[in-house]
Formats: sequence, C-alpha cells, structure tokens
Amino acid sequence: MHANDPVFRMGITEPTAIDPYKAQEGEGILVCKALFTGLLALDEDGVLIPATARSWESDPTATTWTFTLRPGTVFSNGEPVTAHSFVRGWARALDLEANTETAYHLAGVRSFTAVDDTTLVVELSEPDVQFDLKTLQPIFSPVPECAGPALNPAYNDLPVGNGPFKMAGPWEHGVAIRLERNDLWAGPAPEVREVQIDILDAVTGLDDEYERFLAGVYDYARIPPARTAEAAALEGFLEQEGAGLFYLIPFCHQAPMDSLDARRALSAAIDRQGLIDTYFQGRRSAAHSLLSPWFGKAHTPLAELQDDPDSGWSVYDPERARAAALRAGLGPGSRVEFAYNTGAGHDDWVKALARGLEEVLSWRVELLRTDARGLVDHRTSIAAAGFCRAGWACDYPTPDNMLFPLLHSSCTAPDAEGTAHGDNEGRYVNPAFDALVARARASTDPAERADAWRRADRTAMADLALIPLWYRTDQRVHAAGRITGLRIDFDGNPTLTTVKARKTTR
Repeated sequence: MHANDPVFRMGITEPTAIDPYKAQEGEGILVCKALFTGLLALDEDGVLIPATARSWESDPTATTWTFTLRPGTVFSNGEPVTAHSFVRGWARALDLEANTETAYHLAGVRSFTAVDDTTLVVELSEPDVQFDLKTLQPIFSPVPECAGPALNPAYNDLPVGNGPFKMAGPWEHGVAIRLERNDLWAGPAPEVREVQIDILDAVTGLDDEYERFLAGVYDYARIPPARTAEAAALEGFLEQEGAGLFYLIPFCHQAPMDSLDARRALSAAIDRQGLIDTYFQGRRSAAHSLLSPWFGKAHTPLAELQDDPDSGWSVYDPERARAAALRAGLGPGSRVEFAYNTGAGHDDWVKALARGLEEVLSWRVELLRTDARGLVDHRTSIAAAGFCRAGWACDYPTPDNMLFPLLHSSCTAPDAEGTAHGDNEGRYVNPAFDALVARARASTDPAERADAWRRADRTAMADLALIPLWYRTDQRVHAAGRITGLRIDFDGNPTLTTVKARKTTR
C-alpha cells in the first residue's frame, strides 16, 4: 500500500462463509467484520464501546437487555439500519433450514423485538450478565431487506452490509474477494480505498502468503511456524498474546478415548515445551488449562493443578503416562487415530507429537491427513475415534466463549445420523460442568463469576475433556516501510480501518 495507491493487499484461504449468519473462522470473520458493524465494538484496549447502538442496559436479573440504536446509519445500498434490521439478521441466522453450526451464539436468546426503529429488546431464557459481549460475533449483525433467507446464494456471495467496506463484486470462490471503501459508513472513513484478498491454496497457503509478503506483493501476512525466528527479525513483526487455545479433541463418545485413563495417558505423554522449542522457536506458552492467562483470575495456574491429584496431567511424565495407558487397556502396539488438517503449518509438529506418543507409549499412531473442510467432516462424524488437532480463537472476550461452545452438553447437537452440529465435537457431557457455566453466567459479582469459570475449567481439566497444547499467540508481519497504524485485532486479523500509508520524504 502506497500513499498514491491506497490498496491493501493480503491473502487468506477459502472462508466457510462471509455472510454473518455463518461466518466463523478467522478468514470469514475478517471479511464479515469489514462488511458489517454490529451493536457494539471493542476499542484499542479491549473495552466495549458503542457502535450501531449508542447505549445499552440490562434489567437487574440480566435477562432483559435493551439496545438503543444511533439514528441515521445506513447500509451500503442506502437502506436505513434499524432495530428491525437486527431482528431480520438474527431470525435469519436461526433459520432451521440453514442449520448453521454458529447458531449456538444465540443459545439462551428467548426473543428479540424491535419496539421501534431505534429500540431493540432482547429476552434471555437464563441470566447472562455478559450478553452484551456476545453481540460482537458477526451472527448478531443487521442485514438489509435484500438479504432474503439464510440460504440465498446471491446474498451469500455478495452481502450488503453497514460496515467500513463493501463488496466490489461477487466472491470469486477459490480466487479472490475484493472490497472497497463504503463511503456511507457511519464511522471515520478508512484511508484504505480497496482491500484485495487473494484466496490461496489450502495446502500451500501459509507458505505462499508469507513468500508473497517477502516479495512485496502483500502488505500483511501470517507466518509459517518454522520461519518465526526469521520473521521476528523483520521491522514489521507483530506479536500478541490472544484469548485462544490450540488443543487436541479426544472423541469421548467411543473407544479408546471414552476412557479417562486413555486421555490421561495421551496428555501426559506430550512434551509440550519440547514441541514449542523445536517448532515454534520457543514463542508459545505451554497450556495446562483451557482458559489462558489472558482471562486473568479465571485462569488456573499450573501450580494449583499440580496440587490436585485429579489434575496436573498436562505435565510431561512418560512413566505416569504409561501406567495410565495400561489401566486403559492401551498397551504397546495399540492403534490410535490422530486426525489433522494440512496446509496451515501443522504438519511438522503433528508428526513429531505422533512420534513422541509412539516412543513413550509404544502406540501405533495412525495419522489421518486431510484439508480443513475434511477435518471438520471427520470430527463431526459419529465414526470419529481417537483424537484430532484443533484450535479456537474467541469470538468475544469472555470465558463463556471458550467453555460453553466447546464443552457444554447442549453443544453436542448430533442429528439422527449422529453427525455433530455443535462445537462440542468430542461430545463431552458433565452436569457439574454445565451447572458451573450457568452459575458464572448469572453472577453479577466479577470475583464470583471468575471463580465459577475457574472451577468449570478445572472440572473439564480433571476430565481431560480437551487436551490443551499451547495458548494462542498471534504472530504477523506487515509492510512497516509502506504502512503505519496497523494492529492485530481481537480476532487475530489486521485493523483495516486504522491502516495508513507511511509518508515518505524526498
């Protein structure tokens, strides 16, 4: 991007969706949040601020929320944004025919009503003192009348929104997405006039993205793990601890991972720090709980887990791991499946993790290698066994977005064929865990709420419902010689509205 050519160039892999009813992973959320502005937003310090809503409040029970909208905002086609636009968007996201896997964000919403053009009232089935934070997820976006039903291909590929950018043409699947500045946006006009997003091959995308950055083609890129040290020496290197997690999903609904001892053996046989040092140049933090230190008092330090005989299984301990494996009936030669997706920098460390399990436990680890879509299909299938690689980046800054979708019993949602339609793909069920989630949601006292989340985390860790590996650390590079003002946002994406061309002197 140059001052005389305010076009921001970058690459991503193919998103699942850019329509707010289904936008979910980082790539789709990047585009969707460029196209749509929700009720609220986060400022540079992560504080909740007004966006399309100018004010909001809940009743004392935190079951009725009222959002008052700013008057006069419009979609990029000129249609007014009203409370009815939000009702339309939310109802569309709950369309049973669409059966979207992101509908869980609206779980607990009993009703939503446009009292008038500027007043949106939301009734919850249970108290939720942090419901306002949840509206940061794109599924809570408003949509214009032209959106039609959720399964409207024309709108799915060419959404009309109320955000800082608009589509410059239909999504060219497998090729590109082009955005241009929306001059009708209610916020400060971005300096970026166009955003050109290439869609890269799912297998080689991460390497291609970084190479094109080095060649001066892209203004911003993610970094292949093996090249982190090299990238860290560049002027435009950015690093930020995030509210996410990389982990393994043990499929708890069938053997062999339906056994707690099997999950304990798996977890204690993983040398997390060794993998981090070898494949991430030491630039990750080993995870010993599900909630990272980013969550403050809701996070459980390793020392507390080690004091609990039911916990502490995330510490590398080959002897303890072998004993647990034998109790689970998984002696030497046992075959265990390990599924993962290629093309995102995982191949090397995944293979090393598998070798480590074979060395420590003498298991026969069968690697199931697929693309990102194939991994989703695998891990949602009733036939999934063993474990798989996974990562989670929070949609909003609360422990709820880590623990509820990934582990609450209501988020398993298998259909008649047994295919899971919630993010609890390991099909973990524990009523005690569910009760702690409900307690946290209802607590108006921050200390009590943090305690409930911490207890929920410890309950899940005692069960090893998920096997944590390392916490999320976002590492990116940007063209510091050409641009300034770029930050990594909460979703791990570039802040397109703050980017400016660096002025040069002659």
